[in-house]
Amino acid sequence: MPKIIPPSAEEILDGTIIPEELQHLETFEDIWSEWVCYKQEECADRDGYLKPWNSVKAGQRALSMIRNQFMKGRDVVHVINESMNRQWIGIRFDIIEDKPRQQQRSRDMTSALDLEWMNIKKKGVTQ
Repeated sequence: MPKIIPPSAEEILDGTIIPEELQHLETFEDIWSEWVCYKQEECADRDGYLKPWNSVKAGQRALSMIRNQFMKGRDVVHVINESMNRQWIGIRFDIIEDKPRQQQRSRDMTSALDLEWMNIKKKGVTQ
């Protein structure tokens, strides 16, 4: 039986089409390119065996899965990046949570500490 030679990262990038929904994401193309290179050239299981995709179609299926997760509101760029940082074989939407969104604090919002400080100032501090 002939050995299957996996496509190169460049062949996958040239042969896959990024879904329309993902094209507007600011850093998606960069992280996708980085993921494909990682997947085809570095990604290995615990025993050190490389685990590249065996076809361009597999890359397109991955893009479809990423698009589906994006449509559910997931932070796909963060999850792909974390999957690479943790040196995983696949993109793990089931394990990695989205990055917490930073809540913008408006000027009219005050914290409990702010309120306490105002109360102390009103009463006056005596020592």
